Amino acid sequence: VSGRCVEGMALQATFGVACAAGGYLKYVNKVPISISAVTTATPDVKVAACAATASVVVLGANFLEYLAYGPNGNGPMARVADFVRTGLGQEKKRKIVVKDWIEEYNKLHAAEDASERNSDYASLVNHYYELATLFYEVGWCPSFHFAYRMLGESFMESIRRHEYYLAGFLGLAPGSKVLDVGCGIGGPYRNIARHTKWDITGITINEYQVNRANTLCKAQGLDKTCRSVQGDFMKLSTQFPKESFDGVYAIEATCHAPERRGVYGEIFKVLKPGGVFACYEWCLTDKYDKNNKVHRMYKKQIEEGDGLPDLCHTSECDQAIRDCGFEVIHRRDMQVDPNQVSPWYITMTPSLNPFTQRFQFNMFGMFMTVWGLRLLEFLYIVPSGTSKVQIMLQQAALGLAGGGITGCFTPMYLMVCRKPFAKR
Repeated sequence: VSGRCVEGMALQATFGVACAAGGYLKYVNKVPISISAVTTATPDVKVAACAATASVVVLGANFLEYLAYGPNGNGPMARVADFVRTGLGQEKKRKIVVKDWIEEYNKLHAAEDASERNSDYASLVNHYYELATLFYEVGWCPSFHFAYRMLGESFMESIRRHEYYLAGFLGLAPGSKVLDVGCGIGGPYRNIARHTKWDITGITINEYQVNRANTLCKAQGLDKTCRSVQGDFMKLSTQFPKESFDGVYAIEATCHAPERRGVYGEIFKVLKPGGVFACYEWCLTDKYDKNNKVHRMYKKQIEEGDGLPDLCHTSECDQAIRDCGFEVIHRRDMQVDPNQVSPWYITMTPSLNPFTQRFQFNMFGMFMTVWGLRLLEFLYIVPSGTSKVQIMLQQAALGLAGGGITGCFTPMYLMVCRKPFAKR
């Protein structure tokens, strides 16, 4: 039995003791409210009072430990402190003005036509991740992607399983050179590198993400086996030698490309013959109806809230990957996989439980988050415009949840492809 399981069972037992002791005191109608009352009480009341008090202290201490350290050494208080610390210096260190950047970003999404966003995709994506990365890391996790949950899985276990499953399609030995296209702050490649012992390079267009990823790699002792570099995945062949990687993968990243043939073609160039490219794509599905006003609203919310030039249909990705010369080994929409206990979009739906990520998506949570950030802006703790970034991300959550519930959108269209060997 794992240590975490034993600890969980111990906490459940402690909670049971607290309830039983409190219930007994209530039953005998002798709840001591002072130390003198305990000392003069009957032995059974003394034992019950001591048990109840000790249990409450243990539970309270564990709750404070969770707030400080969380299950993985990075609890809510630590993440909030990191958010404030980073937010305080973001504008000065990064030489940006958050308020101006969010307004410029919103202008790019003001028009229904995606042509301007496609032509200016690099600025769009860079603006988006300069503004959103810190929110993602604090409010989600270092792996910026979705996953459905299977029986017995925690949120982080499902995230890692989703990454390992994709990596398994590459079929490579330890030490193989692998490229992570659109790596974010490197959460997936650090998990995969620990699991596979591959040498992984991640590429992202945003400098802040590169610096953050490499900082985390060094802090976790992985800087010798994985690292991030800054670059445009639409120009991979200008940054890396041709046919230099044994395998390539992308996790919910190539959706930022203005045209899929462009990014798939660049991946084809840097991948060795016989190598595998595997990815999870964000796509519209066969259930999407362009004449449906609600579907169009979800599409717009996703594009606007997630820094996308334009969402495309699964069939467009299929055709684009073939046009670039890849042989398709396997493809499917994983959101319809069997044996799910929680769909991928459940984390975007509202909950009244204040100890879950979903609390921020109910009306009260959304209101408190935005106005809390506005207060921090007023106190000059975070840059002006930070609350507007949160509003943008809330729109994304609404669109993602709606797209998932209706089935008109998927963030996990799996494509596994091989680069053919050159014909003799």
